[in-house]
Amino acid sequence: MGNLYVVATPIGNLEDISQRAVKVLQNVPLLIAEDTRVARKLTHSIDASPRLISYHRHSTPGKMRHIMELLKQGDAALISDAGVPAINDPGAELVAEAARQGHRIIPLPGPSSITAALSVSGFNADRFASFGFLPSGNTSRQRVLQEIAQQPVTCVFFETPHRLRDSLKDMSSIFGEREIVICRELTKMHEEIWRGTVGQAIQHFDTPRGEFVIVSAPNENATRDDSAKSSPTDAEILSVADELREPSISRRDLADRVANAMRISRRRAYQVIHRQG
Repeated sequence: MGNLYVVATPIGNLEDISQRAVKVLQNVPLLIAEDTRVARKLTHSIDASPRLISYHRHSTPGKMRHIMELLKQGDAALISDAGVPAINDPGAELVAEAARQGHRIIPLPGPSSITAALSVSGFNADRFASFGFLPSGNTSRQRVLQEIAQQPVTCVFFETPHRLRDSLKDMSSIFGEREIVICRELTKMHEEIWRGTVGQAIQHFDTPRGEFVIVSAPNENATRDDSAKSSPTDAEILSVADELREPSISRRDLADRVANAMRISRRRAYQVIHRQG
């Protein structure tokens, strides 16, 4: 039974890779990557040459079974395109399956855009909530932002450059003049750590470029008890799934949409949708 190494990789600056990660990637026979083209650049930079195999959100169940068969034959490492695998990442399903089959899962901690952004935000991060990428649909995005706006803890989430301004406009109407920190291109040449209100951000980011991590200050008027909401029922999940379902969409992609819209785990959404048939 092979070990599965879950290896954090640089989010931008290649010098951030740990010595331990280099050692594992140079010696492991199999590397499971979200995008093998991105992985190949990393392995080339550290003179590593493992066999590469992809696993991403569109991978089939057959691909999962194939990887599990390979893992029975020897060790493997899992990486994402950047940062810590299995967080806002399809690798979580692979880790869960490997654990179910009795493989040892070994974490190699390292760079994370979430913790990097929190560390420079200046907001209290004793407790925080991470929301991944905001949904692309207007209604779903506004629903998530309304949830974020009520959180009594610091919140961190991601946005793409082509949707940033739309999200900031939604945030302006929902958050008011909440203090935020926007981290752009973390650890890269054009890194920017911007601080101000949502309204000021709309003025500053007139032509967004790069990758964005947004940190929102806590809602000081909320209490922690206000934020403790019960988990949605299966019926509620299926209702949202029916709203988001499109012709020919796969269960995996539908589960991803439902998870983003309802802020539940992709695994929970998939299980409920899969049981329905």
